[in-house]
Amino acid sequence: MFERFSGPAREGVARAQEEARALSAPQILPAHLLVGAVAAAEASGSPAAPVLAGCGLTAQALRARLRAPGQGRPLGEEDAAALRSVGIDLQQVRRAVDASFGPGTFDGADAGPKRGRFGVRKGGHTPFSSGARTVMELSLRESLARKDGYIGVEHILLAVLRRADPGAMELLGRHTAPKELAARIRSALDAAA
Repeated sequence: MFERFSGPAREGVARAQEEARALSAPQILPAHLLVGAVAAAEASGSPAAPVLAGCGLTAQALRARLRAPGQGRPLGEEDAAALRSVGIDLQQVRRAVDASFGPGTFDGADAGPKRGRFGVRKGGHTPFSSGARTVMELSLRESLARKDGYIGVEHILLAVLRRADPGAMELLGRHTAPKELAARIRSALDAAA
């Protein structure tokens, strides 16, 4: 299937993998594909880029939402203070986990997938989650439905919107209706054809 991907679509998938790695995510999620596809659309001058920008959906804005507090980052002092406010002592939890499972276990839990020599991820790539695999399959269906001879970054965007993964939809924000956005992307593709 990847042989049908345009250069920008391949770039979008590569950027999604980078987003997942930057967040130490064990898998590429539909939200990562959304950020990667938007970044690739911007970089390639895709017909979808102005539509996305008009909705406030830039790679930078989506990346900021994805990396917002509580979105896959290690626990820090702010988290400890929040837990203390509800009667949970983070240090006590750390000690209990270390006592049960060995020293440093808690600290390694949020470090993401293991890395080998020189910091390179063992296995060489981050796998797709089942939701992300579904998005990839739907991107092919979007391309076939439009009778396009390739899978473009726009097809990935349409597939993310069609899949309606809760994490990806949360990144869109409350003011962006997925069906309306999909219709606008399709219109932009039609106008560019």
